[in-house]
Amino acid sequence: MSATAARAWRAFTVRPRAEKRVAARLRGQGLEVLLPLRTALHQWSDRLRRVEVPLFQGYVFAHVSERERLDALTADGVVRTVGFGGVLAEVSPDEVALIRALAEVPGEVEAVARRAFPAGAEVVLVNGPLRGVRGTVAGHPREQYLTVDVPSLRQSLRVQVPADWAMRPPDGA
Repeated sequence: MSATAARAWRAFTVRPRAEKRVAARLRGQGLEVLLPLRTALHQWSDRLRRVEVPLFQGYVFAHVSERERLDALTADGVVRTVGFGGVLAEVSPDEVALIRALAEVPGEVEAVARRAFPAGAEVVLVNGPLRGVRGTVAGHPREQYLTVDVPSLRQSLRVQVPADWAMRPPDGA
């Protein structure tokens, strides 16, 4: 199988405010990189200015083979490849086309993270120090919270956890 046939669009998490530098480094490695930008107004104490900011803060997209993905992880500023439940996320060509189109839309476009699970969903944690704990997702506009019941104490705890730590429990489990 050729390197071209094995390529997929991957999303990489990068250090805060490092998206443009990381994109330049990955392009320097010969990779096809997508960093959609939007124009935003930023106000400092003495002036108001239009600046280009990433449409998806903290993310850079690259069309890579597995070997290139591993090489990209060594670039300064790259934190990890985005994945959920232990599976690397693959951005489809249709989604890449949509992202490119969104970058061309005049006016305000803002990426808003959506919760991985709706409020009230039963989940089990698969990562982190609470691995194996079951709970119910409690909604909050900007965060992912999990409510863990402690029946013997008749108490519930609300814990903020990353969405990729949780998954739906297997049926009947």
